Amino acid sequence: MDAKKGSHFNSAQSIHLRSSDPSELSSLRKPTMNTSRKPNPILPAPGVSRNPTINTEASRSQQRRNEDVAINRNSRGHLQHIGILGVQEHRIIHSDPIEYIKFDTSTLVNSSGWRNKSQAAQGGVGLLLDRKARKSLLKVVPSKSGRILVAEFDGNPLTTILVIYAPTNYAEESVIEEFYTELRNVLQDVPAHNFLALMGDFNARLGPEHVPHPFHELTNRSGNYLAEILVEFGLLAVNTQFKKRPGKLWTFKCRASNTLRQLDYILVRQKWRNSVHNAEAYNSFSTVKSDHRIVSAKIKLSLRT
Repeated sequence: MDAKKGSHFNSAQSIHLRSSDPSELSSLRKPTMNTSRKPNPILPAPGVSRNPTINTEASRSQQRRNEDVAINRNSRGHLQHIGILGVQEHRIIHSDPIEYIKFDTSTLVNSSGWRNKSQAAQGGVGLLLDRKARKSLLKVVPSKSGRILVAEFDGNPLTTILVIYAPTNYAEESVIEEFYTELRNVLQDVPAHNFLALMGDFNARLGPEHVPHPFHELTNRSGNYLAEILVEFGLLAVNTQFKKRPGKLWTFKCRASNTLRQLDYILVRQKWRNSVHNAEAYNSFSTVKSDHRIVSAKIKLSLRT
C-alpha cells in the first residue's frame, strides 16, 4: 500500500489499490480533481478565488492544474497511480451527509464544509477514489463536527480509513479538546482486527520526546494531544518512523514566512509496523498551488474489489 499526504485542497491522503494484490496507500494535503467538461468543485474557477491567499491563474493554466490532479500526475508529468486520496479543507458546502462527485475516472466522496463568522467557506473532508477503490468501498460516515470522515473498504482484513482535519494549534483549548474527544469516540468503534489508517492534517508538531525521527525539536500543544492518542490507541505516525533527511520530513511551508513544518501524518496501528516499508514527504501536485506536500507511506495489504 502506498499512502500519500500532501492545502488547497489544503491537504489530502491517498491509497493505491490492486485487486487481491499488495496495495498502495497514499496521503496528501488538499488535491482536487476535474475534467475539461465539468467545473472543479475544489479549485476556484478562472477569475475567482475561494481563498484570498491563492491567486487564480488564467483559464488555460487553471484547466491544466485540474487535469494534473484528475489523472494523478505530478508537476513533472509522472503518473502517481493514486487509488485513494484523503482530502482536507475542500471548502465545498452542501446539505447532504455525504456527496458523491463523479469525474472522468475518479469519484470525490465528501462531507460538507462549513461557514465561519464571516460566512467564508472552510473545512470539509473527503476521499478521492479511483474506480477500483470505489468498487471496494463499503460505507462512509461523517462525524458530527465534520472534521472526521470514516470509510470502510472490503479486504482481508477489512480496511478502515479516517480522514482528519484537526483544529490549528492556535484554536481555543476547548475546541481542541472537543475534537480529540470526538476522535477517541470514533477510534473506539473501529474493530480491533481491521487495518486502520488515519490520514490527516493534524496541525500538530511532534518532537523526539514522542517519536523517533521528527522534523521538529519540540512537541507543541496540539502535538501533545496527538501524542496521547498515539499511546492510548497503540498508533504509529509512520512518517516519523524512518530516519530521513529534513527535506523528506517537512509537510507544510508557510506562505508568509517560508517556515517549514511537519503537520501532516499517516497513523497506523503498531501491530502493522512490519507492513510499513517506507514513509516520507515529497513535492508533488505543485500545480494545484498547495502549501502542503504529499506524505507517502508504502504499506503492504491485500484489498478486494
